[in-house]
Amino acid sequence: MTMNDGTELQRLIVVANSEVEEFVEPAECVDRLHQVQTARAALARLDAPSLRASLEASRSARGNGSAQ
Repeated sequence: MTMNDGTELQRLIVVANSEVEEFVEPAECVDRLHQVQTARAALARLDAPSLRASLEASRSARGNGSAQ
């Protein structure tokens, strides 16, 4: 799978990494976990170069620099 929308890729990465956030309401927690699973499934379908570029952009946006 190739995804060219950088904004959507960044959103998926943020959602996929948000599993550890705490939620006040159990229903909200279940909904958020479903979103996490959906985001991870979408990211799993990406080809390696697209995923790598998206992860690097995410790191740079957070100020963590290059993973290399």
